[in-house]
Amino acid sequence: MTPMPMMFSRRSVVALAAAAMVSACGGGGDEHAHTDTVIDTAGRLAIAENAATGVRVFDLDSKAVAVTIAMDSAPSALYTSPNGRYALAYQGAAGKVQFIDGGIWQEDHGDHLHDYKQATTKVDWTLAGTAPSHFDVQTGVQATVYFDGSATATPPQTAKVSLLTDDSIGGKKTAASLDLSYAVHGFAEPVGNKLLTVSRASDAPDTLPTHLELYQRSGTGYTYDRRLGTRCDGMHGSFSSGSHTVVGCRDGVVVVTHTSATAVTDQKVVTPLRVSTVVGHPKLSGQFIGVGTEGTTAAPPVTTRFFAIDAAAGTSAALTLPGWEAGFVRRAHAFDRSGSRFAVLDHQGALRMVIRQANAWAAGPVVAGVVPTMPTAAPWPAIVANGAKDELYVTDPVAKQLVTVNSQTGAVVSRTALGFTPSAITWTGITR
Repeated sequence: MTPMPMMFSRRSVVALAAAAMVSACGGGGDEHAHTDTVIDTAGRLAIAENAATGVRVFDLDSKAVAVTIAMDSAPSALYTSPNGRYALAYQGAAGKVQFIDGGIWQEDHGDHLHDYKQATTKVDWTLAGTAPSHFDVQTGVQATVYFDGSATATPPQTAKVSLLTDDSIGGKKTAASLDLSYAVHGFAEPVGNKLLTVSRASDAPDTLPTHLELYQRSGTGYTYDRRLGTRCDGMHGSFSSGSHTVVGCRDGVVVVTHTSATAVTDQKVVTPLRVSTVVGHPKLSGQFIGVGTEGTTAAPPVTTRFFAIDAAAGTSAALTLPGWEAGFVRRAHAFDRSGSRFAVLDHQGALRMVIRQANAWAAGPVVAGVVPTMPTAAPWPAIVANGAKDELYVTDPVAKQLVTVNSQTGAVVSRTALGFTPSAITWTGITR
């Protein structure tokens, strides 16, 4: 297990500080009462308009677009920084990542927490590199931007990794970086000072990675540790939570266990289909969901399949969503803020949920017509969870709406006209 720091409730720290002040009355110390400063805010959404440079920032407290921030080119994806303050606008074709300060954040002042809410602004800083692809987060700590590079460019562009924190984004710099010696589509999972990234064997059956490589952080760089022994052809998709990292393969997943601050072990957990997406939640330690596709477009029906991965036990099992049938395809998915509910939007526009109960997945609600008319091509609907309240937000590209869903019941709470075709979406704010 990765060594964990001693944990105290911040409220208890405040209480201890207050007690110390009382016991020291007349002692000439700081008698100012330090209390939490709490702002009741649901946060803000960053919503990209399809094929346009503008990112609308939707304030969930006023329920209106507060500002439109222009990027250099149309975003291909939006993500949220590790502590929730910033939105990252990936621009894959342009080879850059730009940043939006959502304006809502929390600071730990030692003896109390302080919430802030200010206007949304664009960060005057651009992270450049060839083909930014995956974004991997160690929630509340750090995240990586992985640039694929390009073997066909002139001259060839190698892959690289940029490590970010909310503080480093505010300071307009990376916290650390790693330049690889090859180009390959991949990812980089940061766990403490360790980094798990990808390499490709010469006998790989396709262009995807085949192995994980372990690096150790040294200041603003990384030093190579070793290649892990478990082979993973068709490697794609990853997630880390607790003491585990799970990576998708042609024949299952690789489970990496973080046994100390510097050491890991690895093993293969077999699934009947290729896993190309791995989903997890920081509050669901050791439990992951693998997503794969059964069938091909040449031999319908194509069906999305799900697998419950127990990383600690080293097992996988088929996970069937309520009412899920052959020919059903996932269009979007998200965990709620608690990590106990997993929601999938199917190709018919229905939302189907499973709920984590007594260390197992149970069938949850099915809500039809969340997206009444499904588009026939991208942009598909997207889902993001609110980290401060029990809501999910679904984009409806056909109706040009933002659909607010109760994450406990799956019921539609409201539909808000946007006046533009939404594509990517992400939430910024203070996680509660």
